[in-house]
Formats: sequence, structure tokens, C-alpha cells
Amino acid sequence: NTLIQGVEKILTAPRHQDTTPHRPTIVGHRGAPYHQPENTLPSFLAAARELHCDAIELDVFRLKCGTLVVFHGDGNDQNPGSLESYYGFSGSILDYTAEEARRFAFDASGGAFACSSDKISRTTVPTLREVLEGIKPTGVKVTIELKGPDTEDPVVDLVEEMDMVDQCTFSSFKLSRIEHIRKRHPETTVNGIDNEHKATYRYKTGALFNNVPDNFVRLAEDVGASEVHLRYDTCTTERVKAIHDKGMKSMAWFCGPRTMKRDSEMKYRDVGNEDRSMYRVVMETGVDSLCVNRPDVLFDLLEAAQETVGGEKAEGETMFLSFPKVTVAAA
Repeated sequence: NTLIQGVEKILTAPRHQDTTPHRPTIVGHRGAPYHQPENTLPSFLAAARELHCDAIELDVFRLKCGTLVVFHGDGNDQNPGSLESYYGFSGSILDYTAEEARRFAFDASGGAFACSSDKISRTTVPTLREVLEGIKPTGVKVTIELKGPDTEDPVVDLVEEMDMVDQCTFSSFKLSRIEHIRKRHPETTVNGIDNEHKATYRYKTGALFNNVPDNFVRLAEDVGASEVHLRYDTCTTERVKAIHDKGMKSMAWFCGPRTMKRDSEMKYRDVGNEDRSMYRVVMETGVDSLCVNRPDVLFDLLEAAQETVGGEKAEGETMFLSFPKVTVAAA
């Protein structure tokens, strides 16, 4: 297979005016996982201060003591938060209090982390409050994935307490969670830059999809989502257009480092593991944001593309990019 074939040959699909490649929002997936342990404060600060990401993405669980912690873990969306490759023993993060979980040492040999092993032992699972306190002064946006059960209200309460509503987006694969937030906060605001003076939701929510159903746009609309987040290899020109036509924002999210490495080795032979060619293919869909594990590589691509166009963009001007033609590897 090739990634281009996997996203329905998006480079040769009919284009419309909104799919011209532009400068996307760059979101650090779990921070900067190749620089610091994923979903830790050092990882988020590296993404914000060193790599200059526009936003970060993180995963939240509410532990049995009621504390909100930032953690991903093993498992799937139906059974998230497993500990084995992160800590070297079985169980779920939900089995513990925050005090207990923060005493555990990350396992550098378990394969969960993409950064160098010497950095892993220096960190522990952070609370959401600690992360937001660290990120708030940077002004970087935060996408908070509601990973565990019963996270909706306490997460929104904390974000409101910290006066960070305009800095945060709430997302989930379980659409009932973001529907709950929309029912709690249906208020809108007028944004003349992003939506041509149309009213948009102040509390931003993202409908996450892994395998995309035919009616995904309707599902997102039904729960009042302001954004739709698609797995990178399901993000096509047609789907992005359908999202934008309904006035919603779009994001392509990349899997964790282990899965991306496996995808590049076993599924898509025309691109590398989150290299420039992979990012360029996804950007060609016209998607608004890319949530990536290697933001520095994406920045390099954007810089090269800007040099191809030539010159600096004028203030207030949309940045459009130019990419060299891609040669598609044989399947």
C-alpha cells in the first residue's frame, strides 16, 4: 500500500478553492514525544517553548481520588489507560489515586516512550492543573482529549477556574462527552477572522474519529462539535471539504510514535515515519491543523515550502505553500 492510495489518491482528486495548501496549525501530539516523555510537563513545555508549536494535545483521566491526570497508556478507546508498557506491570491508571500513580517510575524498557531513556526516569505523570499552570503563560492552545470516564465536568470546571476557556478545546472519541459540554455551554461568540462574522461556539469541542463512518459530519453536527478530528490516513480532500462546508474546523491526528513507526514499515511504503513526505501528503487535503509527534519536521517542511513560494507573507495574508511533485512508490 501507499499512503496516497490509502487516502484515496488525494493529490490527483478534483480540487476546490479551499484545499490550496496553507500554513496549518501545528499541534504537538502529547507534547514533543521525541524530545521528552509524552504527556509530561517537560514534553509540553518543549513543544511550546523550544519547538514553538501553536498548540499541544493531551489526554486526561479522572482517578479514583477525583484528581485529573494527564496520561495515555496502552489499550484502546474502549479500555484505555493500561499500564504495562509504561510502568512494567499490568493494571489501569484508573485503579490508583494520583498520589499512588505519581510514585510509580516510568519504565524506559517498555517501549512506550520515543525519547532518550535518560529523560524518562526524571518525570512522572502530571496533574492536569500542573500542565495548565505551565502552559497558560505561553499562550499556546491546548486540546484536551477526555480519555477516561467522568472527565467532562471536572475538566471544564478546572479550565473555567483557570480562565483558560479561550485557550482550550475539548475532544473525545466518545461523542456523548462533548455533547454534554455543548449542552452545558451552548453560548456563541462572533469571530470575524475565522468565520466571516458568523457566530461560533465559545467552548470549542472536537469530534474524534478513528474509522470514519459515512455520516461522520452529521454525527459531529448532532453533538454540536466545532471541530472534526480525523486519523491522518483517513483525512481526505473530500472529507475536509465536507467538514468545512458545515462551518467546522478540521484536524488530522497522527497516532502515537509506536503505531506511526509500524504504519510506515508495514502499511505505507511511499513515505517515511512522519517525514516531510508524509506530512506533505496530509497537508494537501487542506486540513486546518496537524496533530503530530514530530513538529520540528513539520516546521522544516513549512519553511522549505515558504522558500519555494519566495518571500515573506504580508501581515494578515493567508500563507499558501508550494510543494514539489511526489513520485508514488509501487504498491
